[in-house]
Amino acid sequence: MKYLAVFILIFIILSCGSKPQKVLSPSEQFQYAKNLYEKKKYYKAQIAFENLIFTYPGNTVIDTAQYYLGMCYFNQKEYGIAAGEFKRLLSAYHKSEYADDAQYQIAMCHYKMSPKYQLDPSQTYYAIDEFRLLIANYPVSSFRDDAVAKIKELEDKLAKKKFMAGKMYLKMGDYEPALTYFSFVRDNYPATDWAVRAFYYTGEVQECLEKYDEALQTFENFLVGFSEHEFAPKAKKEIDKITKKMASDDS
Repeated sequence: MKYLAVFILIFIILSCGSKPQKVLSPSEQFQYAKNLYEKKKYYKAQIAFENLIFTYPGNTVIDTAQYYLGMCYFNQKEYGIAAGEFKRLLSAYHKSEYADDAQYQIAMCHYKMSPKYQLDPSQTYYAIDEFRLLIANYPVSSFRDDAVAKIKELEDKLAKKKFMAGKMYLKMGDYEPALTYFSFVRDNYPATDWAVRAFYYTGEVQECLEKYDEALQTFENFLVGFSEHEFAPKAKKEIDKITKKMASDDS
């Protein structure tokens, strides 16, 4: 009991001597969190923004805090969580001045999670969809041009995946699937160089299938459309080879 009384006495003395902590206003708490963010102390800033959002829901500064909370996670490479925070901003504050920023960052989260072309392309498709949403919903956004460029980059990755599948089937001598993949690339990603390459290899597949008339037409059309392409000399050689082959067969 003696020791307990001493402990209580010390606690009372310390309690009386300590100053009460100042309660920060929403703007002060926001500035504190933002200062941490600007110093790249993202985890501490994350905690501070979360406290602000929890303590002052509905305050005019909360949409901005919600955006920076997403950016804290983004900068810590926690892209899945970051995307969720940005979506929360769009859901609760769709008229916020940070709405297009949030939409862009959602797309960037999926962009960052998009793997090499050989792997599962799900995140690549998600990123393209989100960038397209940005362009559709915020046509004058300052992020529009970058979104267009990112879509082109991501589509190039998808086209490469399909093209390489076609090349694999061609190498294996499985010509019908090869033709299907090359046609898919040409139809769905016409603006990519992979579509041009698929055009050329369509002729090679047709040649392997002994569809010489079709192959000849394909290579001739290739030269008309892509006379400066690196595959143009190869197309010319294939035309010569097929022409000689067909002449030989007729004699």
